[in-house]
Amino acid sequence: MWPKNGKLMLPWITGILVLILITLAACAEVEVVDTTPAAGTPDPFISPLPVSHETHNLAILAVDFDPPLTYQQLIIRRQSVALLVAVENTGTATEQDVMVRAQLSTPENPDFFLTQGASLASIAPGEIQVVRFARLGEIPYHQSYYLEVIVDPVDGETVLNDNRKAFDIQIHQE
Repeated sequence: MWPKNGKLMLPWITGILVLILITLAACAEVEVVDTTPAAGTPDPFISPLPVSHETHNLAILAVDFDPPLTYQQLIIRRQSVALLVAVENTGTATEQDVMVRAQLSTPENPDFFLTQGASLASIAPGEIQVVRFARLGEIPYHQSYYLEVIVDPVDGETVLNDNRKAFDIQIHQE
């Protein structure tokens, strides 16, 4: 509706914007694809240490988002999302000062590269700890991302193929 002064009424604009945003949310989705190579044999470039009673091995057990990724929360509402990384000590020794890193990039912009790190003071054999990376709502919008999550190897660790997970994240609009 047009008032006499020629300016569009604010409630009408708000209604149209809400309809557009609802339409976009209904026609879009976020797809996360695990691109981590299948676990195989130990890394051939690392020579095994002499047999001892302790083994050292850390693994990334799982990666998830809190809340789960949706187009609506990421793009329309700009809600903050946390990345959750479950790290497991599959060895027989308690590990100290374990570093976990998350790296995000996008093929759309070669200069875009974010990295965030966190450390676990101690993780006992058989224990699983979850590392939470926050502030993911501050990431600029792109249609595709590459996410790599890494737990740094500890001294004496020889099986490294379970120390990382990689994901392609695609935001599809129909």
